[in-house]
Amino acid sequence: MGTLQQLIHDYMESSDELEALSGGNRTFTFKEYRDRVNQLAHYLLEEGVQKGDHIAILCKNTHHFPVILLASLTIGATAVPLSWQLTSYELKGILNKSQPKVMFYDREFADILSPLRQHLALCRLIEAGAGMDTTEQFESLLKDRPSEVEAKQVTEHDLALMLFTSGTTGNPKGCMVNHGSLAAYLTDMKVKGKRLKGTRFLASHPLYHMSSLNHVFQGAFEGVALYFLWDPEPVEILREIEAKQIHMMMAFPSVYTYMLEEMKRRPFDLSSIISLVSGGTKVPARLIKEYKEHGIQMVQGYGSTEAWTVSVWRPDMGWDKVNSAGKPIPHVSVKIVDPDTRQELPAGEIGEVVIKSPYVFEGYYQNPSATEKVLKDGWFNMGDSGKLDEDGFLYITGRYKDVIVYGGDNIYPDQVEEIIDQVPGVVESAVIGVPDETYGEAPRAYVVKNESSSLSEQDIIDFCKERLADYKIPEIVFAGSLPKNRLGKIVKKELRELALKEQ
Repeated sequence: MGTLQQLIHDYMESSDELEALSGGNRTFTFKEYRDRVNQLAHYLLEEGVQKGDHIAILCKNTHHFPVILLASLTIGATAVPLSWQLTSYELKGILNKSQPKVMFYDREFADILSPLRQHLALCRLIEAGAGMDTTEQFESLLKDRPSEVEAKQVTEHDLALMLFTSGTTGNPKGCMVNHGSLAAYLTDMKVKGKRLKGTRFLASHPLYHMSSLNHVFQGAFEGVALYFLWDPEPVEILREIEAKQIHMMMAFPSVYTYMLEEMKRRPFDLSSIISLVSGGTKVPARLIKEYKEHGIQMVQGYGSTEAWTVSVWRPDMGWDKVNSAGKPIPHVSVKIVDPDTRQELPAGEIGEVVIKSPYVFEGYYQNPSATEKVLKDGWFNMGDSGKLDEDGFLYITGRYKDVIVYGGDNIYPDQVEEIIDQVPGVVESAVIGVPDETYGEAPRAYVVKNESSSLSEQDIIDFCKERLADYKIPEIVFAGSLPKNRLGKIVKKELRELALKEQ
């Protein structure tokens, strides 16, 4: 299988002429990128960081993040990328759990870390970035250090990453991802083939996410340049694509939705785009089709922090399957089971999505009970409801916790949202269940419409009536915007709280 350490040593691009990292006023070639990785690795070894130690990274999307990540993996340390969305309260639980030996952070997060100094007493803190550039402290760690390094060899079962899926102080869950599974995934995805060598990828999606880490690795091993943007708002993304001739990027659907709104206001030259990648939540078919009308290919992937990539849909798989999450990638098996009996269900029936994959995580760090709940007999429970069709395409109908039970009938919010999002004038929607005295729960849709649209609630209801069973027709509430986290994901919990207050 190999390890990430071996891939970095043997297959990391090292061309003098090829751009590797670009952000702010700095651009590094792959030769410089590799040298910086090894120089930082030297520093870490000199500081006594050993194989298996944890190195935390609290940095925005800048050129020093991948350097820190690969340097950590080079010496066999476990990289712990942290969400910069979290509060001090939330970070406290993660830091207590992971006990990093070294922590790299950006200056803008100094205030968040200040109350946590006592929890970091045994951790070396390094201020790595100031805005889009590195600090003098960080650059001093690299200065006059060798550009080649030797470190203890890691095994396939050694941990490469610890990715936290919860920020609560009670019991944060750290997903343990080992070297072997990641190296196998990257090798299977043909990263050593250099098929994308020389292309430019806009790394606007937060780098602490598994999907973005995936692109950092692919970039290093395939010779893809990573471009970083300090303010990844939709209009700034479009300007960057136009100015830097970007070929690819990855974002949540909401980002692409608002990019389209900007594209309607004024034209942008997006002719350099090869493909746009989306995922993380349901990607509306309407969105994919609208980009097609602009001559831009969009692909979508389905996966999770624990499972890595599960399935992919591309236009060449057929537009009749655009509503699906695609087909499982090679070596990944998917089945649908009854959530109560765990029996496999036939094609077309909705149940819980479970997968078997060589890329699945090892478990939650120091939390065997949580691991046992999701890993059973070699199968990982995704926690999503879905179905497989006769051709093996996977359809995700929602999270089990989001399913609305209407008088005994299940309503899957994603299905209703997809219909509403097709209504001309609708920008985006979110469907939740609200308490109902008669049926237990009833569907309600919060809808954002185009500023110039004269769309009414009844217009949307009439549209839904032609396409959905009566019990699935939601109450319509127009909203100026939908609550989102900093990544652009709609926070339905806030909508539920709002609905309860309005009762």
